[in-house]
This record gives sequence, C-alpha cells and structure tokens, in this order.
Amino acid sequence: MSTEEWRDSAHAAADTVLRAVSADDPSQAVAFLSDASRAIGEALREAMAAAVLDGASMRRVAEIAGIAPNSVPPRLALSKPLAPYVDDGTVTADMIAVARHDAAVGRLPMKFVPRRKDQP
Repeated sequence: MSTEEWRDSAHAAADTVLRAVSADDPSQAVAFLSDASRAIGEALREAMAAAVLDGASMRRVAEIAGIAPNSVPPRLALSKPLAPYVDDGTVTADMIAVARHDAAVGRLPMKFVPRRKDQP
C-alpha cells in the first residue's frame, strides 16, 4: 500500500497553477485554477491518509490541516490507501489501526466475498 499518492496530485496541481499564471485569458486562468483546486483537494486527502497511516491521530491531522476534526474521517474514506477500509462512508480509528497493521506486515486489505448469493 503506497502512502505517497499525494505527491502525484500535488505535482499536477503545481503544473496547473503554472499554466494559470501564464494564461492570457482570465477565463482560461479560472479553468486552470479550478482544476488545480481539485488536484490540491485530492493531494490533501492522500497526504492526510499518509499521515494517519504513519501514526498521526485524526485530531492532529485536522489541527495541521486547519479543518474540523469531524471532517477528517469522510475525507480519509475518499483516499486510495484507506478506501478499502470504509464503512458507511467514513473511516474510524479502529479501521485505521487495521490499515496500519496491514501496511506494516505488507498485507493487502481483506475483502468480504460472499460464498453464495442471497435467494429471493
């Protein structure tokens, strides 16, 4: 499980900001900056996931990011490394503990696969 996903999004955001700065048309700059904003949001989610997998608490990550602590779990749920651990659109501290353990032993997240399909 890679915790460096945020770097790709951050690089994409930086490249898009540079294109916005060099745009002659303000409308084109708006489009570039909008794309950069989405890439920065993705980079933030992935960096937050990397931080919690590295041992930071969700409260500490919220403090560093300057956001409300209750907004961290749903953002983490959208990150690539923690998405397999999502339950009901959010990630809990227990799920993060499992993800940390899986990452430490080099195991991929377990997935539930039903043995049989439900009968109507």
